[in-house]
This record gives sequence, structure tokens and C-alpha cells, in this order.
Amino acid sequence: MTKPCNALIAGAVLSLGLLTGCGGDDEPAGKDATGPASPHASASAAMSLAYPGDPIPGLSAKPAWSLAQQTDAYQWCAGDAALAADKQVQDGICAVGDAFLLVEDLSEPVAEGETDPQTAHFVGHLYDAATGKERKAFTVECTYDPSVSDAPGRDAQVQVGTWKDGSPAVLIRSCENTEASGLKKAAVKTVYTMYAPSGTKLGSSTYTDEEHAGLPVVRGHVLLPGEGDEDRTLAPIGGGKDLVLPAKLAEADPIGTGQGYAVEGDGRNEPLSVIDRSTGKSLWTTTDLTPPTDVVAQIEDDEEPDAELHALHGNQGILVWSASGSNDAVITTVDLRTGATLAVGPRTTLKEFDQVDVPVVSPDGTTAVVNFAGEAVAWNTATGAELWRQGADEKEIRPVAVTTGDVLFAELESDQGALSMATKSLMGVLPQGTNAPTQFTTNGYTLIPADDGLFAFLATKA
Repeated sequence: MTKPCNALIAGAVLSLGLLTGCGGDDEPAGKDATGPASPHASASAAMSLAYPGDPIPGLSAKPAWSLAQQTDAYQWCAGDAALAADKQVQDGICAVGDAFLLVEDLSEPVAEGETDPQTAHFVGHLYDAATGKERKAFTVECTYDPSVSDAPGRDAQVQVGTWKDGSPAVLIRSCENTEASGLKKAAVKTVYTMYAPSGTKLGSSTYTDEEHAGLPVVRGHVLLPGEGDEDRTLAPIGGGKDLVLPAKLAEADPIGTGQGYAVEGDGRNEPLSVIDRSTGKSLWTTTDLTPPTDVVAQIEDDEEPDAELHALHGNQGILVWSASGSNDAVITTVDLRTGATLAVGPRTTLKEFDQVDVPVVSPDGTTAVVNFAGEAVAWNTATGAELWRQGADEKEIRPVAVTTGDVLFAELESDQGALSMATKSLMGVLPQGTNAPTQFTTNGYTLIPADDGLFAFLATKA
């Protein structure tokens, strides 16, 4: 499982009603909601649900709160705002800032061959990560013709994304479709509204044709339709100046704060180039930079070094250098705006082909760990100092996530465990059947599924 709510989607789907008594609140759900809240999400139970599993190293001994299984409603992790409606993946996103976002599908079953208009009904529940109190409920109803199109998907209507400053945000796509009547054509109206994790509305934009119904939203901007490699327009939700970028840059995940930075080039066949997404201008390329001394010593005449750039924290990145054709690499920390080297870190080994692994970074960006080719290494990103390295006689450590308490969850061959990020000491192996959590809120909570409910745990300190 790669996300803490995967079991909700992959088969152990839970119908959830909020249980208080472990920090919950009895205030009625949906007090400031955009629509009627589901009764199954209200904080009404008097007793908390006991976690049925064994203690999980790296997490609090008891859950802070829980959501219990009901029999007539289901909740899933939300969709990904940066993906088009037809490209949503099975793994949802639960964590959004200091809250969790879960989606309830209240749509009525549709009989095979039905031709009458139907209504898809979804409710998004925004829960305070620390207490389980519902901050806001979002109701979305979409009318559609089952003889013409499939039902709208819940993961395309309630999603997790980022606002214009790069901060986490909730995206709600409401549908206001009307049938043809008399001289009036049928109309499809989609309203894109984004909210902060607190539930505060950030901005809203309306589109009035079907072509704009399921578009990606990147950093608070709707990625408008386009063809091929032509420039694409990103329209800011709530108004503002459009961004116009080449298609590859517009569609790529930004790194950095604000509108962030995009990367051109693969770093092997051509140099990496870092682009300011707010202006579309190239800021620097790896050709402009001087690689670490150990890499320079391996570079043959007239050859360009290879480089990989990964997100770190804020406006800093992890730039991994190697001589062309060599798998011996050096990790550095760079300033994304200027390319300036801020720290030179440890050596590592790259895979010969198809490099897919990326560094796993602590929430504050001060430490990172990576396993590119079977040997994990952790380091301090500010100083470059190596913290530890996987020993030749140790199980392979494949990093999964680092918590606010500097606990590293990792795969340990056939096991999964919790380790100290600072020292590599093993805090414990996870109980059989419990997967390492990958999503944590900004205040350190994660959701763990079990047969009879969903449980919010706080990350402990290593």
C-alpha cells in the first residue's frame, strides 16, 4: 500500500461515521457547509472505537480519534486536482495541510439501460487532523444522461491540490447542468472552487461548456484545453493574469513555492534547464554550473556531466551529479532560482537505466534519504553531512516517508519498519498486515485503516 487510505479503495472499503471521545467534538457537522452534510459524518457517538491492531512503532500508542464502519455509506480518499478526470489513479489523497479530506458517494444505483437523467451525489468531509472535528462539508450534485455518458467520478469532483502560493488546498468541482427545454440548449456549467485546509474559501471560477468540465488544476490555475505541443494557458481561479507556458512545462508538476519552477531536458542527452513558471523564462542550466570536485575529476574531455533535479523544500532542490556514463554520483543542495550550490552531500550509486526512485525528504527539508540502486544513504541537506549509510550486512532499506518526529518508515525487504532518521536505529518492525503510512498532515497525523474503521495516529519522536 502506498497511501494510508489505499485499503479504502482497494477492497477494505469503509463506511465511516465520526466517533468522538478521543479528542472529537460534538458540534453538529456541516455548520458552515456549502450544502447539507451527510448524517453519517456527524460527531454523535458517545464512545471511541478501540484500535484492533498491535502498536505501530513511530506512531502514538492510541489513536487520537477514529471513524467507525457503518453499513449504508462509504468514504474514500479524494482525487488529485493536478490530474485530468480521465487520468485519476486508484490511490487517493487524504492529507491536506492540517486536515484530512474524505469523499462520500451517496449516488443512487443506476439500472442497466437506464435513459432518464440521473444525479450523482457526493459529499466531501474535511476533518481536523488532530481532533476529528468536521470543519466543513462540501456537497456536489451532477446531473447526467446515462445513455450518453458514464456517471461522474467522486475523485474528479472532490480533490486535493495546491493554491497559487503552493500551499495545500481543497478543490470542489460543482456541476450545474440543465437539460434542453424549448428554444434553450442543454447547458453544462462547472464551478471550480478552492478552499484552504481551514475551510475558508480561496477563490472560484465558472466555465459554461463541457470541454471545461474536468480539467487539471495546477497551483490554483485551471489548465485550459490545448492541442499537441502548442502553448497552454493556465487560468487563475478567482481571477488574475493568465500564465502561458509550453505544453510540457504547463503539464509538469512544479517544484518550489508560489507558481514554482519547471524543468526541461533529461539531464543526460541534454542539459537540465530550470524555468520560472510565473514568467516562462529560463533561469539557469546545468551547463552554467560547476559540478562537485569528485565528479569533475571523472569527466572526460568535451563531455557534459549528467544531472538529476528533485524537489527538496521551499525554493531549494536536490541536484545529483555524475560523470557521463558513470553510476557514481554526488548529491548536492541547490538554490532553484539561481542554481547556486548550497551544500555538497554524500556519494551515491545510480541505476544504470530507468532511474525512478526519488529522495524521501523530512517535512522541514533538513534531512533526506534515498536508495537509487540498493544502498540507502541519509544526509543533512543544509550541511551535506552524511547521517548514515546502509551497511553491506544489512537488509536493503527502501525509504517510504519521514515524519515530523524524524521517524523514517521504510521497507526492509520482506518487512516494514520504523527507524530513527538521525541514527538508522530500528525502532521496531510494523505489525503483520499493517503497511507503512505515506501521508502525514503538516501537524504530524496519519490515517491507518483497519477492518472496523479508520484511525488517526500522531507521529511520535524518534
